[in-house]
Amino acid sequence: MHDYRALPLLLSAPMLPFTTHAAASLLVDDAGITDAQQCQLESWVRHTDAGQEWTAVPACTLADTEWSLGLTRAPGEAARHWALGAKHVLVARAPRQWGLALSAGIGGNTYRPRADDWALNLPLTIAPGAQERVQLHLNLGWAKQGAVHGRTDGIGVEIGMTRRWSLLAETAQDAARERGSQLGLRRVLWPGASVDLLAGHLHRQRDSRWITLGFNLAAPP
Repeated sequence: MHDYRALPLLLSAPMLPFTTHAAASLLVDDAGITDAQQCQLESWVRHTDAGQEWTAVPACTLADTEWSLGLTRAPGEAARHWALGAKHVLVARAPRQWGLALSAGIGGNTYRPRADDWALNLPLTIAPGAQERVQLHLNLGWAKQGAVHGRTDGIGVEIGMTRRWSLLAETAQDAARERGSQLGLRRVLWPGASVDLLAGHLHRQRDSRWITLGFNLAAPP
């Protein structure tokens, strides 16, 4: 069996709060949040040779801040991982072509409910053009995951190819300086609902690959 011990660290450390308005199955956060008094549910299953990792993240926006609670069942682990996050927009994208947010989160597992892990992240989104068919997401933060702590970063791009299909590409580095990348597609099912299909890998581990299927459901605009 391949060694995937670094995989959960990569996927959780850059954005521990799991408050990605774009889709939590992504590694790189954007600078948006759900609308005021609205909620969303982001869920995904990630398949590796070690097994399947299941995650669900409900989130709601109250007092101009998006609050989220993520629960993950990792393969081969009896304990469930949890992450409580908050995300606040510092600079709104409208009427600008860019936006900036601040997210923070704490996390742990059900065997040790104490919040041993934490993360801070600054997501920046640049969307040139009135139709925003191309969006660039940049992340810079700091995280602690177990005994490891350090700077995190990421860059991602969304390209709207048609009204319903988008191309997703991103790369992110965790606090342990482990870098991973993934590439995939998003399909809009109806307003507020979409499906992501992504394939990724860790750069330093030849056999550490995964496939992610994500489902995102939010209140219609």
